[in-house]
Amino acid sequence: MKRIAPLAGWLIFLLLADDALLMEHWEAALVALAALTLVPAGLRLSGIDDGPVYYATAAMFCVAYLQYPGIYAPLWALPYTLLAAWLAMRETAAIATPGKWRLEDWMRWAALVYWATGAVWALSFLAGWRPLDFDAVIVGLTAAHFHVAGFVLTIIARCLLEASVAPPVVRPVALATLLGMPMVAAGITLTKLGYPTGIESAAATGFAVLAFA
Repeated sequence: MKRIAPLAGWLIFLLLADDALLMEHWEAALVALAALTLVPAGLRLSGIDDGPVYYATAAMFCVAYLQYPGIYAPLWALPYTLLAAWLAMRETAAIATPGKWRLEDWMRWAALVYWATGAVWALSFLAGWRPLDFDAVIVGLTAAHFHVAGFVLTIIARCLLEASVAPPVVRPVALATLLGMPMVAAGITLTKLGYPTGIESAAATGFAVLAFA
């Protein structure tokens, strides 16, 4: 029942969501799906409790999207964002401990940082903030990108890395998820700041090379 309820909650979200929201910002449905189903599954796989506190913040987070573009939308998303940020900061303190430098540990840290980053971008979207003057669609898509391509993909790679019979290809894939996200993000940001578009292309190419090395 615990596994079915979040998915049912997402279906209710789709029923309640305004048609304009889903048409103009379809990524909101993806972010809500991640918050209700994918993120808690990833937290469990990382040994982090996904109890009532998490689901309460995730439910409020989904309400925030239902309230968008209302002035109270970002307030509904704040608990979720603070929880993600706190877990990321706690993991940062843990990874700084000597001896905690296995690739698997860095993967867990990166996943939580990517999730927190996605939560901050979601909060920015809901509040109407436009970092670096990015379009609202880009802000919303970035939130979805860090939730799925960042958090979920990194958790999957970490689980494969910890498997007792992991194929040799898993390690470079894990490195790609660890390094690729910040490389691509840096390339997009530098392009937005007026640097040559080749930087963004080089970052994406580097991501692909890491994945298939």
